Amino acid sequence: MSDGNAVVALFGELDIAAASPLADVLQAAIARAPRVQVDPARVSFIDATALNTFVNAHGRATGTGVSLALVNPTGHVRRVLSITGILPLLAEPDSDS
Repeated sequence: MSDGNAVVALFGELDIAAASPLADVLQAAIARAPRVQVDPARVSFIDATALNTFVNAHGRATGTGVSLALVNPTGHVRRVLSITGILPLLAEPDSDS
């Protein structure tokens, strides 16, 4: 956490097994910081349960006045976020999604 903001760096595969721990980490970050950046640059795989976890966390964050955004989505993750239409929702304001 820097400047009161939290950065959550993710790696590996985000699938059904990772959904609950991911939700816990995101909830903790939302509770501690006014701005949460989630960096999935080192994520090699993402499935629908992880997407759902991100969308739910974004909704909780927005509901409490916290900004939550994905930064640096690349490769497979960026493609999945784009195809599903979720990328614009989770992109940082003023970023090129």
